[in-house]
Amino acid sequence: MTIATETCSIRSNAGNCYQAGQFCRNADHGAVTTASGGARIKCAPIGNSWRWTYA
Repeated sequence: MTIATETCSIRSNAGNCYQAGQFCRNADHGAVTTASGGARIKCAPIGNSWRWTYA
């Protein structure tokens, strides 16, 4: 069994790593972090909202 190592530098208020497609907090607009799987994601405007998307 392999245990995933979470490397995210920005976490949700609940303490979880963000994933691409999730909404961003206002304080995170333009920020870059990594998802729990290690992919780089950025908080970017998509349509009328800000979401985490692959960087």
